[in-house]
Amino acid sequence: MHIIGIIIAIATAIFWVSRAARGARDVADAANTLRNMPRRMHFKNEAGKRGLDLIDTPMEAATILMVSIAKLSDYAAAHDGLLSGSSTSRIITTLKSYMRISAVEADELLTQMRWTVKDLTQPDTALAPMTNILSGAINRAEADDLSDMLRKISHADGDPNPEQRAFIARVRERLGLEV
Repeated sequence: MHIIGIIIAIATAIFWVSRAARGARDVADAANTLRNMPRRMHFKNEAGKRGLDLIDTPMEAATILMVSIAKLSDYAAAHDGLLSGSSTSRIITTLKSYMRISAVEADELLTQMRWTVKDLTQPDTALAPMTNILSGAINRAEADDLSDMLRKISHADGDPNPEQRAFIARVRERLGLEV
């Protein structure tokens, strides 16, 4: 009889100790969840971004504007938004000379930014968000350089059309150059 009582006491003790250990693990898991919440929320916010929301550096924003001005060309209008070879090479050359990056980096940046704006039917859609990024990050001289870059790219397929000239004027206005 005493043996049965001892076995029941040991079983009860094991039950309560394991239950307390499980409770301690649950508390530790909850603490880890709370500790990792800021990182998880940041990742969740970043993962929910698409397209233009992913752009956050001035170089990327400037490249988006270059692609947009090229997409406004007559060649792109005639070829369903496809950039001409001369526009592509002009953008790469411009990135190399003004941004001081290698040809490989310029090509990769251009490819990434073209992919980002591939679904934009109206290149003007990129104007406000990109100039918002640029206006706080670049000075007046750099804004003038950007305007010059856009002007050069608009001449890649011949004389710029009215849409390209208007786009450059809106960029200049949004960057405070038309004052």
